Amino acid sequence: MSQVIRISSELYSRLKQHATGFDTPANVIEKLLNHVEGIAHKSSTAQPNVTPSTSRDKTKYCFNNQYYGKGRLVLAVVEKYVSNNSDTTFDELLKIFPKHIQGSTGVFNEYEYVINKYAGKNHKRHFLKPDEIIQLSNCVIAVCTEWGMVNIDDFIQRAESLGYTISPSND
Repeated sequence: MSQVIRISSELYSRLKQHATGFDTPANVIEKLLNHVEGIAHKSSTAQPNVTPSTSRDKTKYCFNNQYYGKGRLVLAVVEKYVSNNSDTTFDELLKIFPKHIQGSTGVFNEYEYVINKYAGKNHKRHFLKPDEIIQLSNCVIAVCTEWGMVNIDDFIQRAESLGYTISPSND
């Protein structure tokens, strides 16, 4: 049974600094415990493409024979799902891609909600260009742009469970 551990945002930020590639918070905690306990860790087969000066993961992902960064990958997968399931409603899509996969913002939100919430702000945290918004059967949505090393793995696992093939590329 999984347990929930609540930590401060400062501690979470420190924890994120030790994440690499597809690490989840649980994997990072396990690595730290292994280090403290002197247990050799298993090396991951897929290493992230991290720029040393910024520690920013620039891994690209191959989906449908095209390469994407994290946010664009999520947009492409959601677009593909909706394209294949054109009668999908907002609530149905929310069951397919639950909010918790991304975190506090959610994988997507209603377009009008995003426009109203971020009115007057420069960074709206969603893809909002006309060719990026997605029409569902009962509303228009905007996909979240906020993806990183910590939350992209959950999204990829969900997409793969739906039959989509996604592979990281460090090129």
